[in-house]
Amino acid sequence: MSETKREQIIESALKRFSHFGFQKTSMNEIADDLRITKANLYYYYPDKSSLLRDCVKSVAQEMSEKELNIIETYEGGLLGTLFSLFELHTAYAKDYYMLSLYEKVEIIKEISMQCMVLEFDERNRGNLKLLFQRAIDNNELKLEDIDNACLAFHEIIKGLSMFHKISDIITGIPNLDSTDNTLASQKRAARFILEGKLISK
Repeated sequence: MSETKREQIIESALKRFSHFGFQKTSMNEIADDLRITKANLYYYYPDKSSLLRDCVKSVAQEMSEKELNIIETYEGGLLGTLFSLFELHTAYAKDYYMLSLYEKVEIIKEISMQCMVLEFDERNRGNLKLLFQRAIDNNELKLEDIDNACLAFHEIIKGLSMFHKISDIITGIPNLDSTDNTLASQKRAARFILEGKLISK
C-alpha cells in the first residue's frame, strides 16, 4: 500500500469533512476529488469510518508536533507559552470545526476511536508535563506533584472546551464563536489555576 496515496486520500477527505462534515460527505465525492475509482478508494479504506479515524489521527499528530515546537521555544513566560498552545488549538478548532462534530456520530462509541482519543489525551498531558517541567527547571513554577497538576490542568482545560461546544455537538449546528469563547475561558482559567504557583523574578 502506498503511504503517499493514503496521505492524498486523507488530505482530500479532510477538505470535505472540514467543510461539509462527516455525515454529508460521501466516499464517491472523495473518490471524484482524487480522480480515482470508488473501488480504488475502498482498497485503501473499506469504509468512511476508518477514513475518519485516520483523518483525526493525522490532524492530532500534526497539532502535537506543533505543540512541541512551541514548548521548545519556552525560555520563561509560562502563561505566554500556555496561551500560545491554546491559540494553536483554537486555530485547529476553527480549521476543522465541522470535523470536530464527529462526536455526534456513532463512530465515537467504537473501541478503536475511544482508544485513539485516550492516546491523544495522554500525548497532550505529556506535552503539558514537559512544559511544566521546563518552567520548574527555570525557577518559574513551583509544584509539589507535577503529575497530578498536569492531569488536573488538562481536565479543566479540556472540560472548558467541551462546555462551550456541547450545544453544537447536540444540535450539529456549527458555531465558530464558541472557539473564541473557549480560548478566553482557557486563558482565564490558566491565570486563576497558576496564581500563587508562578515565581516572580
